[in-house]
Amino acid sequence: MISRLSGEVAEIDGETVIIDVGGVGYELACTSLALSQVCVGSRATLSVYTDVREDAIRLFGFGSAAEKQMFLLLNRVSGMGPRSSLDVLSNVAIRDLLRAIGSGDVRALMSIKGVGKKKAERIVVELKDLVATMAGERSTALRSMVTIESDRPGERGAVSNDAVSALEVLGFGRKDAEGAVAQAMQRIGHGADVGDLVREALRHV
Repeated sequence: MISRLSGEVAEIDGETVIIDVGGVGYELACTSLALSQVCVGSRATLSVYTDVREDAIRLFGFGSAAEKQMFLLLNRVSGMGPRSSLDVLSNVAIRDLLRAIGSGDVRALMSIKGVGKKKAERIVVELKDLVATMAGERSTALRSMVTIESDRPGERGAVSNDAVSALEVLGFGRKDAEGAVAQAMQRIGHGADVGDLVREALRHV
């Protein structure tokens, strides 16, 4: 299973990139972000997803680890598949996609090229809780690896801090994350758990 490739960019044709790694050319279908980061003759490192089928092996390239993570989530949605997931990521920023999923905004998802009403509804239903849960789990894992200072008077409690960290895991800046969590706490109160807080905060980032 190929998860990353580093080498010289030998060719770019539309959304397809060929990377020469030790004399072997690997063809990748790439997102628009990945394409913006490469040029022929230069060296590049791309995160890769390997799609293995009975009749073919296809490689998909991404410009960041966050892009690949979002691709893997989309790929879990029934009726999506790697090709559709790549197309979605090429037509919308991850921040906007997460905001739409977290807030259950079907109309916003329908504005993405290639996403109809049924597909947008499936994305919300199948990913809304998963996005918040995954972010919370990753945030907790990261926080357990470092020493965390106790909250000073006037700072948010542990739950809100975890929610802010979870949004950062999803790729949002700390200032935006703190503002979104503050708004979320005003709406759902201080008794919410991290998952509920993240889901509500995604409406405000």
